[in-house]
Amino acid sequence: MPTVLDMAGPILEMLTWMCLPTGLGLLFYTGFLRRFVHPWAVADAVVYSDSTGVGFRWLDRKQQVHRAPMSPHDIKHLSEGDTLPIYYHPKRPTQWQTAEPEEAGRTAAVLGRVLTGIGAVALLAGFVLPMF
Repeated sequence: MPTVLDMAGPILEMLTWMCLPTGLGLLFYTGFLRRFVHPWAVADAVVYSDSTGVGFRWLDRKQQVHRAPMSPHDIKHLSEGDTLPIYYHPKRPTQWQTAEPEEAGRTAAVLGRVLTGIGAVALLAGFVLPMF
């Protein structure tokens, strides 16, 4: 009759082969997302009011001026000349937001860390287990 240690070997090997590559793949995916797909940049936007209306104005990394027209109702708590951080996409400055952007692929990153950890522990246990 097989013992618990005899049965643990194939289970640990299966966990290693299933969790470690999947976890590393998810970590690579989230790194790719954060680096290339959603690289938000931050700038200080100034509230402006002129003949064209009211809104935000900011400089991007290339020192180009960008405007985000808003309705007076949307920025009634701000006065002209106030500054606030604005987050924009470097390649598409028209895509912007005033709230801090959520980290891209956060769920995939957590799942990748957990699966990589399980796979690494199973790999180490598979090497240590035959010593007993």
